[in-house]
Order: sequence, then C-alpha cells, then structure tokens
Amino acid sequence: MAAPGFAPASETIFAPIIELASPGPDRAARAIQIFDRQLTFQRAISFHPELDDALTKLVEKMPPRQSTLIRAAALYSQPDIPWQSLKNGAHQISVTGAPKSGEYLYKLSEEYVSPESPGHMAGQFTITPLPTPDTGTSSVKGLLGGELLMNTYPASAVVDLAANALRQIHGDLKAPWDTAPGEFNHHDRAAIERFHHEMPAFAAKLDHYLIFHNLLDEFDGAGGPTVLFNADVEVRMDALKAYPHLYEFYRKVAPVLVAESALQDAAGNYWMITRFDRGRMHLIFMDRNGLLAPFDKDYRAAGESVALQRVEHGSYRTEASVRVYRLGMVFGLDKVGFTTDYRRDGDSLVTMNTMNEVPDLIAPPGIHKVIDLIAGEFLRVLAQGNGGLTSTFASRRTDDGLDRYALGFTGEFEYSPTLEFLARVGDRIADQHNDAVRADERKFGEELFDAFASDYNNSRQRILALDAAQAKNK
Repeated sequence: MAAPGFAPASETIFAPIIELASPGPDRAARAIQIFDRQLTFQRAISFHPELDDALTKLVEKMPPRQSTLIRAAALYSQPDIPWQSLKNGAHQISVTGAPKSGEYLYKLSEEYVSPESPGHMAGQFTITPLPTPDTGTSSVKGLLGGELLMNTYPASAVVDLAANALRQIHGDLKAPWDTAPGEFNHHDRAAIERFHHEMPAFAAKLDHYLIFHNLLDEFDGAGGPTVLFNADVEVRMDALKAYPHLYEFYRKVAPVLVAESALQDAAGNYWMITRFDRGRMHLIFMDRNGLLAPFDKDYRAAGESVALQRVEHGSYRTEASVRVYRLGMVFGLDKVGFTTDYRRDGDSLVTMNTMNEVPDLIAPPGIHKVIDLIAGEFLRVLAQGNGGLTSTFASRRTDDGLDRYALGFTGEFEYSPTLEFLARVGDRIADQHNDAVRADERKFGEELFDAFASDYNNSRQRILALDAAQAKNK
C-alpha cells in the first residue's frame, strides 16, 4: 500500500487526466474526450507541419531559427523580405496556422489577426527601430510571439494535472531506504516495473533508445517517505541509426556539450534541475507525500512542500549555463538568469520571465577578450536594454468556453556587423542539415507519440472506471 499522499499501485497511471475536465458527473469521460481532441491536434502541429508557397519563399530568405533574433537589426532593412509597415516605422511578418487533413498548414498573412476558431493560431515577428542621437538606428526592439485558440483545456488544468501526477511518482516506498542519491536498487526497479505494466508500448520504446543508470531515490523521515526523482539516462547511440541525420547530428554534439538549468526560490533552494552532460541526461525534483518539495545542493529536503494547484502567485529564478568542449578549450555562456513571476486566478494563468543579469562569456583567456569585443555589448543590450529580454505567457478562458493561449518574446537587439558575419557562417553550416535533422526529429517524436497514444487508448476503461468509483464514494 502506498504511503498517504501517493497513488496506490492499483490506480491507472493515466488517472491525472481527469484534471483536464471540470468537476462534476462523468468527469473521466469528459476528460477523455478533451484529451482525444488534444492528441489529434498535437499530432498535426508537432509532426506534420506544412507551409504555403508564400511562406516557403519567405523562409528561404530568412536566417535559420537559431540566429533570427541575433540578426534582427540587420533584417529590418533587408529589402527582399515582404515586410508589413506599421506605425513608428515597425516592420512585421504575420503568419496564420490551422489544422488541415491531418496536417497543420501555416500561411503568410497580410496582417496580424487574433485567431477565432479552435485549433487556429496567429504569429508575428515585429521589428521596431530604436534610434540613438549619435549613430541613428543601431538597435531594434524585436517581438516574436503569437496566439493559439483551443477547445481543450487551459494551462491551469495542466498545472492541476502535474500536481495530481506527482502522486504517481514513487517506487515501492519500502525499506531498505536509500542513504545517498544515485544508487540503482529496488526502488528504481519497482518504479520501472510499474511503468512497464501501465505503459508497455511507451516503456519498450524508451528501453530501446535509453539506458537508465538511475530513476529515483527514496528516503525515510519523520514526515514519511521522500522521493527524489533523480533520472540519469543515456541515449543508445546505435538505436538512433534508424534516423541517420539525427544520429549524425547527435553523434557530433553529444560528446562536447554540457548544459544545465536550475529553478530556485528566494531562499536558494532548488525545485528542479535539468542537465545534459556529454550524452548523459538528468532530471531532478523532489516529491514528498505526493507534493512538490524544495531541496538543497546535497539533494536533501529543505522547506515546506507545495500543492501546485493551490499556488495563486509567486516568483522563482532560473539560471542556466551551456558549455562546448572542443580541442581542449571551453566556450559558452554562464549565469543566463531569468526571474519568473507567476499568477493564477481560476482558469487564468500568466507568467512573465525577465532576464536579470548580463550572461558571462566562457572562453580561453587568449580568446575571451576577442569574443567579448564581438558579442559582449550585444549581450549587455539584450539583458539591460529597453527593459531587458522578456517573455510572457498567458492562458485565459473566453466567454464561449474556449481557451486562448498567448506567448511573446521581446528584447532589444543591437546591430553588430561582426556578430552578424559569424552568424551567417553558422547559418551556412546549419543549412546543410537543419531540414533533414528536423525531419528525423519529427519522425522520432511521432514514433514515441504513437506508443504513448497506444497505451492511453488501452487504458480507457480503467480511466472511465474512475467515474464509477467517484459515484460509489458519494
């Protein structure tokens, strides 16, 4: 029997999807209908994107997505891009998207118009000049964002689902308990066995592509068991050969890349850590009595646990770093920090992320000064200019019961001829394989998606049984 707060092993691992439907009769049945619509939409938009002719021609003129914002100031005056001219000299590109016969079709549009039908989206890339007295237009304000209208669920329901899913994350919750993080033992085996029982198709795919060095650690304490979800997985390189372009890309990148992102509160406690370390992927968070809990640098419980569905407002900090190791040298960025303000009111949810400091450049001593001359001012303007780099996300329910999602990134981007030149060099390298790699990524993603959908469909009756259990308990 599971400890209080954790889901019993007899409960289907898909039980949390009931949070997608509002409380009331037949909640599980309604949740299944909602999730079915979401899966149909997700397959189209994630794995079968199509562009109309006008947008295809535009994409051919634009730099790859990695350098679009780096080159924003230069793009402003590029004459062969079909800009829409707005007030204050702003230039804009507008795009619409909609499901079409199992695909998701994106079109170039004449102006930005908010979507009015479920499953439709509108996007924009807007550049506004920011003149300076001495040098004219040396930087621009860039806005990349859009809206999506859905007939499934609001973002607040996803938070509730995540809160419910935490109850499912545990091994056997039995002694002997772990004494240190990272040891693969009976706790890990119990969790993996349940995962294989509940999601056999998806688990088989993960076994084919991943090696699990650790999954979770369970500790005992005065308040009951604490679960440290401490996933340490490695990609089976040979398994990726079925996707040759993705395989070649990953084979070149994985051995030289180290990236980390840590989510912390004001007290300095951690709430989540993600890490990619030369082919080893880590995801770490703490689950205490079915609730998300903070932990310290030694992965020990610290502070009070939180019921995510009850959080109405708060603030947290995310700090990331990325390093590339080549020829005995290290290049990258450190202290890429953002502060996030979170607000929730019923079905409405809003977050605002603001870059809170200038990232540190990482390079060998003899090269660092040169790179700082090329990119240092660009980073300073990005972090501090015009309010700093900011992203906002909002999810609100409309009067007719639909859910409108909005996402936007804004920042000031300085024109840097040298940085633009280096970006162009990188673009030429990226152009040689980007489309092929992305095509393999979509095929690989759909393979995993199909396995997940198969397990979900096979669990329908167990999900529906939640309605009968609810009626019996009344």
